[in-house]
Amino acid sequence: MTIQASPARTVRVAEMPTHEVDVELLTFVERYATNLARWDLLVFFGRNPSARDNALGIAQQIGRRAQIIEKELNDLVYLGILRARDYGGGMQYELARLPGTRRTVMRLARRTDA
Repeated sequence: MTIQASPARTVRVAEMPTHEVDVELLTFVERYATNLARWDLLVFFGRNPSARDNALGIAQQIGRRAQIIEKELNDLVYLGILRARDYGGGMQYELARLPGTRRTVMRLARRTDA
């Protein structure tokens, strides 16, 4: 793009690339990824959509303390992003089966890998 700065001078301005904003993903992040631990959990489940594990196992995989992760896991269950089931050895967490939720969480993980 060229801008006429004055009658005797022309200035070239670099054009900014246009990127479409993924409004659905942005809204999802603003609503559910409200802290870094929760962000890590969402990315973990986006990269491993079939994962099912307890809080300690997930915490070890993402490098965080189990006490912090367990609270965030339970919050994500309450919000409908994850499911929790007691398999006799304690609560195990997995990504909810809702197709829209699964797609968005996996899209978030892909975007963080890019």
